[in-house]
Amino acid sequence: MDNYQTMSGGIPPRSRSTGRKAKRRSLTGRSSRGGRGGGNGKRFRFFNKKWFLLVFITTILLAVGGCSAVMMSAKTYNMDEVKKSMESSSTVYDRNGKKVMQLGSTNREYVELKDVKSPELYQAFVAVEDERFYSHHGVDYWSLGRAVVKNIIALGKAEGGGTITMQVARNAVIKDRKKTYSRKLDEMMAALSLEKEVKKSKILETYLNYIDFGNNVQGIKMAAKIYFDKDITKEKLEPHEIALLAGLPKAPYGYDPFRFPEKAKFRRNVVLNKMAEETEAPFGALITQEEAEKYKKMDLGVKQEAIQKHLKTSEFYAYKSLILNEIEERYPGIDSKELINGGYKIYTALDPKVQKATEEALEKDEYFIDKDSGRKLKPEELNAAMTVLDAKSGEIVAVGGGRDYKPGFYNWSITNRQPGSAIKPISVYGPAIKDHNFNEYTMVKDEPIKIGDWEPKNMSRKVYGDIPMQEMVNNSLNLSTIRILRDQVKLPAAAEYAEKAGIHLDEKDKGSYAALALGGMTQGTTTVKIAQSYASFANMTGTTKDAHAVVKIVAPQENNRVLQPAKPIKKHQVFDPKTAWYMTRMLLNNVEEGTGTNAQVPGHQVAGKTGTTQSSKEAWFVGYTSKYVSAVTVFNQYDKNKENDVELSGGGYAAPIFQDVMSKALEGLPPQTFQKPSGVPDPQPPFELKPITDLRGGFDGSSQVNLQWSDPSDRLKYRVERSEDGSNWSAIGETSDGAFTDSNIEVPGGGLLGGGSKTYHYRVIAIDTQAEDSDNKESGPSNVMTIRITAEREEPPEDDDEEEDEQPQDQGQDQNPNGGDTPFPPGQQQQGDRPPGRDRGDNGNGNDRDNGDNSGWRPPW
Repeated sequence: MDNYQTMSGGIPPRSRSTGRKAKRRSLTGRSSRGGRGGGNGKRFRFFNKKWFLLVFITTILLAVGGCSAVMMSAKTYNMDEVKKSMESSSTVYDRNGKKVMQLGSTNREYVELKDVKSPELYQAFVAVEDERFYSHHGVDYWSLGRAVVKNIIALGKAEGGGTITMQVARNAVIKDRKKTYSRKLDEMMAALSLEKEVKKSKILETYLNYIDFGNNVQGIKMAAKIYFDKDITKEKLEPHEIALLAGLPKAPYGYDPFRFPEKAKFRRNVVLNKMAEETEAPFGALITQEEAEKYKKMDLGVKQEAIQKHLKTSEFYAYKSLILNEIEERYPGIDSKELINGGYKIYTALDPKVQKATEEALEKDEYFIDKDSGRKLKPEELNAAMTVLDAKSGEIVAVGGGRDYKPGFYNWSITNRQPGSAIKPISVYGPAIKDHNFNEYTMVKDEPIKIGDWEPKNMSRKVYGDIPMQEMVNNSLNLSTIRILRDQVKLPAAAEYAEKAGIHLDEKDKGSYAALALGGMTQGTTTVKIAQSYASFANMTGTTKDAHAVVKIVAPQENNRVLQPAKPIKKHQVFDPKTAWYMTRMLLNNVEEGTGTNAQVPGHQVAGKTGTTQSSKEAWFVGYTSKYVSAVTVFNQYDKNKENDVELSGGGYAAPIFQDVMSKALEGLPPQTFQKPSGVPDPQPPFELKPITDLRGGFDGSSQVNLQWSDPSDRLKYRVERSEDGSNWSAIGETSDGAFTDSNIEVPGGGLLGGGSKTYHYRVIAIDTQAEDSDNKESGPSNVMTIRITAEREEPPEDDDEEEDEQPQDQGQDQNPNGGDTPFPPGQQQQGDRPPGRDRGDNGNGNDRDNGDNSGWRPPW
């Protein structure tokens, strides 16, 4: 005790427990006397139980007082007013700001609860969504308190604690869609007010008729029709069918039973468990646990044909599916239950003209025929998808979700499929150009290659040897592509470029030659993503933007506030302008002469690449103009019809669909051509040693023969050879210019009876001064130039008084048969006349080039 008193400053403890606490405080080195130690002691004595109780009571009184004040001033609502508000569907606008469709209220049939043959249907919704619905007065304080605790623990808004009444009231009275506690208070007050005026049964009925069930459907009556082909006013639903419907409102697009059957089944089974529980609802458990286990083992029972039977016809279903998926991903702050009837204005990049062209093309039977038998193939045998986006902005202007697309179908435009050779420009060709200076003239080896136990083949089963890169692209050769990937580009770089371009890779793909060179990916990619990747070529900058359909979302109920997405659109530097230009040149030639000829659009330049998987089950064409990029895939539904699989090719099946849609999309527009980026030089062909073909010359009339020819390169020098009989040739000199003078000739003398003549034959051999291979150092001989020099007969002297003003005759050379008095008359060619010009539009390098002209490019072969 003395020791304690000394340490504590001599103040004895009030009790043993207090003493122990004081001792623990003293052992920390703090003093209870003055300074910081004394201050802490006083605060400890101040924050006692009485203080906490006072704060708690005050908080409750303030909350009750505040709520009471809000309640007294809150507006009252009738159900007609609520219904009107709930019908204020969100509106979708196209790229020109024109209203094109609504998200909600397109397919709904109102039903009164008394007419529902299965009361368990609406009872299940109560059990799942709000089990104390019949006991609270609009606000479930127990659920609300639990939600507050969970939110505090999660340091955020983990749970809402809303009731069915609050969800109904929300659509009518809430102007601020932000998820805040003040908004939640507004909902509470509106719900309490609504329950004063409206019966529980009417609130529940309204909720069940306006809630979103996905696939462009609202309300339980239409939902039962499109999923089970049942009219709930005439037929009963099975418990597993009820459970599926009751589980959908939580995430109607995430649990779509047609697109995500496994997720839908998981959610259905959760609801079946809830239906077997003894809840606080007055009806108790709806089924037994044994029944729940039995129904869990059943299939979903949904019928896709029911959608076609019951849904109203509407355009742009596939595009609507696209924007709903995008909003869910980029705008997670918008509750899916609020999105449909929230009154939002959704501005998109939709181009109705291009969208209609896409939908019409996918409905044409002529593109889906078995070319061997001529049989027309049904959508369940052969299907297709397409995406068209703006090359500069990345905005998606049209999508084809599939043949005969309806809500509830897979939107194949955003479904992964193996891309085949369509991936080559992104993962191999582009990187080879950018990092290893490849171009269309670069020689590549198309020879057998073996990697481990894998021995890939070209589709033609042929080997092409040493060929220029352009030929490899035009024939979509596999062996040379894999060799470039292995020896130059390397796997890590190929994977990095693909992902920067927007193509997601599985970890297995990053180390796979088959995936990165031939497109045999684990998961594959979508028409949206591969179109995005090709935009890096089409816009001539090497950059691409995230493909997107939604331009902006405006909330009119919040003073037209533009909502900010959680995932803004980003720009990605994939390649560079030089790579874009060089790749476009090759893909232009591929459409003109290679595998993509069926994609040509008259009047417009089109570049593109075909793709066919190794099994020929999937075919692609990804092409672009300077305005649009489009990806088309045609594929066998081989998971269901293996025996009916058709052997596909990108050029035969996908390219014609591209041509059809692009022809209509570009109709009325000026010719689309590609403009070479500023400062980017054209690729230069490799030097090719060729014989001189335009040797020309003549005798100057005095003492020498002058020769000339084209000199296409500074790396050449020339050996001039001469013969008097046309067979025995001797070198008479060398020059590095395209001209030579032979002064060592014999000019025949004249006489009264006439002189003789002398004939010389000339040829030139071009020599490559930079050749590494001695066998290719010299060209073949040029055309032969023959010069015949003839002495003229001397005239006798005339009298001095004769006129001497006659013009002398030309001496020693034939007259130029072409006329004129040029010093190098081409008429001297007695044999081996000059052949036609060695090129057209000669620019000094032997190729018909555009010398950087931006009007376009023609292939070198």
